[in-house]
Amino acid sequence: MKDGSRLLSILLKASEKAANIARACRHNDALFKLLVQEKSEEEKNPRFFQDFKTLADVLIQETIKHDIGLEFPELAKVVQGEETNTFSNAMGESIVVEVCPTVEETTKLLAKVMGSDIATAELLATEVHKDVQFLDIPMVVELPFDFDIDIYDLGIWIDPIDSTADYINGSEKIDEVTGVHMSGLRCVTVLIGVFLKSTGIPIVGVINQPFYTNVDLRWKGNCYWGFMEKDVGTCSIVKETTNKKIIVLSRVEDENVKSKLLGAGFTLVEAAGAGYKILSVALGQVDAYILSKGSTYKWDTCGPQALLRSLHGGIIEFQSFISNPDSDYMDVKYLPMSTNLSNSNGLIAYRNFETLQTLKSILCK
Repeated sequence: MKDGSRLLSILLKASEKAANIARACRHNDALFKLLVQEKSEEEKNPRFFQDFKTLADVLIQETIKHDIGLEFPELAKVVQGEETNTFSNAMGESIVVEVCPTVEETTKLLAKVMGSDIATAELLATEVHKDVQFLDIPMVVELPFDFDIDIYDLGIWIDPIDSTADYINGSEKIDEVTGVHMSGLRCVTVLIGVFLKSTGIPIVGVINQPFYTNVDLRWKGNCYWGFMEKDVGTCSIVKETTNKKIIVLSRVEDENVKSKLLGAGFTLVEAAGAGYKILSVALGQVDAYILSKGSTYKWDTCGPQALLRSLHGGIIEFQSFISNPDSDYMDVKYLPMSTNLSNSNGLIAYRNFETLQTLKSILCK
């Protein structure tokens, strides 16, 4: 198997392991209590309990990084994520959260962070070390071809749990007209994106949706992937022509933008989770995701952008699009180990180029 296909296979397995950890934290009573409760200042270890949701994020992030590094040691150092992996416990010790060689060692490390809660630490460590098989991944299609990739020109962005608030609260709200989930566990995603350091262009993307359906009180997920480089690529999503006149937005979108879209006959839906909103575009459930503000980050968009590119769509900068509608559109790009982590110019995620042409006539007036 060539390096590109090997890497995509590892990312898919890692995303499913991440989804398993996310589901375990929601399903197991002990873990879920830690996830949702806020401790008072008088309690034994308020710092940890307050930060448990961050620990869940970090543990997923470090697990993905670890699993990538087992197959591609040279890539472990270029994996970037939203969270730092250093915690302070009740004794004031600074602890670096990482995946150890054995379940027992990872349990011991997590227990140090978790106030000696061995049982809960072992539950997490068991999921971290579980061997996920390719057949365990809930994908629509298998990998259809063997492709190569320059491993030494790659950077990787991870968002371990996108839409953390919905992950914790879980209250579901669905738009009755469009079927788009406005909030709830369906909006939670695990995002992994691979980009070329030489160009800043994302080329491999994985979106894992851990909470897609609930069967017999157990959540099952969906996993989507895409690859695109030099106009050659493929995707697990079937490309179909859609023109539903639906735009998905954040809950704090500018009223002027909404007014122009409504005036042009679009249905607008405000939904949670940047990853989920971009996935809705990729799946053809909506025509575009528009965000005029700089409130998303590189970890939110790298993987989803690669997925859209594999469908011949993409993500461009909103402000550049509005300011210079007659120039080439500015793709959102990624720099290795950059300190500029915000997509400060906003974004437009689209699947069909014709959608951009329509939006130009509406938004650039």
